[in-house]
Amino acid sequence: MNRLLKIFMDICLLRAGPQHLPASRFLLTLTLVMHAALGVVFALFTLPLPQALVAAAIGTALLVGVVQALLLVHGKAERVQQTATALAGSEILLGLLALLPTAWFYTVESNDARVLPSLLSLLAIVWSVVVTVHIFRAALQVSQGMALLFALGYTIMAYSVLGLVV
Repeated sequence: MNRLLKIFMDICLLRAGPQHLPASRFLLTLTLVMHAALGVVFALFTLPLPQALVAAAIGTALLVGVVQALLLVHGKAERVQQTATALAGSEILLGLLALLPTAWFYTVESNDARVLPSLLSLLAIVWSVVVTVHIFRAALQVSQGMALLFALGYTIMAYSVLGLVV
């Protein structure tokens, strides 16, 4: 387990890619369940439990759908398990780091006191996009620019779809 955690940390630090993870259905399922659970935790800051469950399920399904679609279109369907695992695992680690500033943001009442947690949350989002670019570039074997377009598209789509649903 420590070896897997190190790989996920290395992915978040741009030192490893999805190809360094085992192609494991069990690991994919585990990371997707943890991704959805963390999604519920974040959604509970602003939503009641039933809506938080729906939002988290949609967010995780969107992750899988986007990864699968991108890899199928690029003829690399055999990389779906590792890529989805890498993306879910990195989002879990970065989400855990963003949990404290998010909780801080929602517990203070003054707008002035929300500046620092807002900036920290924004930093986590930006780093998440950087990591997603890294994962997509490695999995799809595309240029950094194309990977950036895919990562921004995925991020914007995720926020837009969740905004419509909840």
